[in-house]
Amino acid sequence: MSFFTTPSSDKKGDPSSSLTIDQDTGRMSTSSRESDIPPAYNDAVGGSSSPYSFATTGQLQIQAVGFDYNSALIGSKMETISVDRVETGHPEYTSIRLKRSSNSCALVSASDRNQTPLISTIYRWGPGRHPRMRIFPANTAVSVEDAINSDKVECELIDVKSRSMLSRAQKFDTSFGSFEWRYGSRGERKEDHDASSLLILERTDSVASAAGAKVGKRGVRVAQLVRSDEFRTPGTTRYMGGNGGRLMMDLSLWTDDKKAAAKDVEAFVVASCICMLKREADRFRDNTIAAVV
Repeated sequence: MSFFTTPSSDKKGDPSSSLTIDQDTGRMSTSSRESDIPPAYNDAVGGSSSPYSFATTGQLQIQAVGFDYNSALIGSKMETISVDRVETGHPEYTSIRLKRSSNSCALVSASDRNQTPLISTIYRWGPGRHPRMRIFPANTAVSVEDAINSDKVECELIDVKSRSMLSRAQKFDTSFGSFEWRYGSRGERKEDHDASSLLILERTDSVASAAGAKVGKRGVRVAQLVRSDEFRTPGTTRYMGGNGGRLMMDLSLWTDDKKAAAKDVEAFVVASCICMLKREADRFRDNTIAAVV
């Protein structure tokens, strides 16, 4: 669970009191000590974990600045997000936005001079209007503009859905599996590089492990975004929203998959992770503004 605080005072004028904003629910409360804040349910019970060990097959660094307290009050900013391959240090993907007023974006290969979209994510205004992802075939000739703005393009359309009204977890049903991004519990954060924030992507449909064993709908971890002093985007802090970090992936499930290549799944992992960061940034900004109004 992520918190940020703004100065406040209680009835006794205690200067150590602060206004705490729960980014899960957006609720505000006054507390004089950090220990007064009860843990989230998942933190208290330890959360769920993958039935299989997580063996990293690739790592990417998502370079996203996100919002701090001051920039959240100023307004939206135009940010092109670069995703670098850790093994080589070279850019692998770029997430492109066309408008400052919209989070809609397209993911392209950094080495593609034509900027042919691999996946686009469309954000829509209004309550209950969830983001949508468009996954394009390998031979597409769609431009970035059409990938974002046109409804008449050949693609696989994915509706991004929340697990519940009060949950930050997001669900993605694709032709190559069903997935869910969620925030790691306190115990999971401590186990994974003592991270201040841990985003976990799990495959939730019935799949076969690399060893051939079947699993049910329990969640097989396929990726995680680690934000810690070592891995978060340089120049950002744990008190920001939507900033990047180290994306670690285990795509061994798709080594011999006939429906999707591991490279295609990797692009989906990146695009869906950026979707989570953009939603986190929006939530951070909304909560910051609400706290000072």
